[in-house]
Amino acid sequence: MTLFESSNLSQEPLVKVNKWLQEAVKLEVPLPHAMNLSTVDDSGQPSSRMVLLKSISDKGIIFYTDYESHKGQMLNINSKAALNFWWAKTDKQIRIQGVCVKTSKEESEEYFQSRPRGSQISATVSFQSKEIKSYSDLVKEAEDLDKRASESDLGRPARWGGYLLVPNRIEFWKNESNRLHKRELFTLESIKWKKTLLSP
Repeated sequence: MTLFESSNLSQEPLVKVNKWLQEAVKLEVPLPHAMNLSTVDDSGQPSSRMVLLKSISDKGIIFYTDYESHKGQMLNINSKAALNFWWAKTDKQIRIQGVCVKTSKEESEEYFQSRPRGSQISATVSFQSKEIKSYSDLVKEAEDLDKRASESDLGRPARWGGYLLVPNRIEFWKNESNRLHKRELFTLESIKWKKTLLSP
């Protein structure tokens, strides 16, 4: 199964993001497409968690979640967000800033239907970030749904779907000796990316 999709890549920083991701894949880094997503609430309090990249293109980076989750509520208030990749095996990290917009219902539906049945059931019974009575109750609810629903019955919950992070700032960091790390910054100015170097 493909970890993530890449398509229509022509913008230099997005091409490089994909190149570094593929390098991590080839080195068999566990979950190379895992990325830290940071959001901010209306009081200015940041929150971070790990999510999985599902596709990358010149438009940006897509991940999926429950729109009513903590992260979803924060993105509804403030659509600005940041992503961070880091791989110990390559000694590289990528920092990305941008704005999140929901993917179309059609895109979310297509991806939901491509997910393993267990993942579909989990997304249906789990109201992400909401308080639950017990973990065993949640497991039982998932098992009950699995028994009574055929594969065709598992439609995508309206509260579940994708976000496209449209980047405006991408930084590539590579570890070097004596802490003289290489830092390369791409900043989107109008429709063109400006490339600069940063001191470590």
